[in-house]
Amino acid sequence: MEDKQNMDRFQTYEEIPLFLDAKGLVRILGVSLTTAYTMLRDPGFPAVKIGRKRLVRKEKLFEWLQERETDVEAAQESYYAVNPFKKKTWSNFL
Repeated sequence: MEDKQNMDRFQTYEEIPLFLDAKGLVRILGVSLTTAYTMLRDPGFPAVKIGRKRLVRKEKLFEWLQERETDVEAAQESYYAVNPFKKKTWSNFL
């Protein structure tokens, strides 16, 4: 029997909605909900704010991930990377 985490993940790129909220990031990246909210608030992350909700387009998310994969220096220049005293931020692990 598969574990719950694998069942909650998207199986194909086409299953992923056009816009993702924090819970969508959790499903794709396997990060905690707190980490997903932190990412959405990071000025270097390609999120848009619509009303009170922060969303990221799936294409922009994958472009952002690709940039971070090939350009570690750019990832280290993000807000949380230059402010290392912030508690439990996602970019502290870069």
